[in-house]
Amino acid sequence: MNETERLEPLGENALKVRRWRVAIGTLASLVVTVGGVLFVTTIGDPPAWLWAVPALCAAVGAVSWWWAGVDYARWGWRLTPELFEVRRGVVFRRQHLVPRSRIQNVTTKGGPLQRRFGVLTLAVHTAGSRTKNVEVRDMAAEHAHEIRRRLGLA
Repeated sequence: MNETERLEPLGENALKVRRWRVAIGTLASLVVTVGGVLFVTTIGDPPAWLWAVPALCAAVGAVSWWWAGVDYARWGWRLTPELFEVRRGVVFRRQHLVPRSRIQNVTTKGGPLQRRFGVLTLAVHTAGSRTKNVEVRDMAAEHAHEIRRRLGLA
């Protein structure tokens, strides 16, 4: 295998989906924490630091928003005549090499947010190897379908 071959990115909409997940989670956390602080305020005299809890949720959301971009940039995949390769990870880099001869099945699935942005989760199922499944979350739908077609599993 030629090491200079470029890995394919997930697709431009993958970052949008990941950041929407962060935004939804952050908004839900803020609603719950602000609601909790307001409830405590109605039943007594809460300490002033209690308002730091929603602020902390907002800060965690901001860091998660940034981290989603960093994580997205570290995902890559390629399908060669010999294998399917996936690389991912920010702090701990992982490389999955799946020989094409071991691939038994390829499945795709997508939730409502993924379908809205045209991305899918691609799962490559193998036989008789240490790595049973390799999942690529938020891959562009056209790439997922192309991989299935090229493997003859569509």
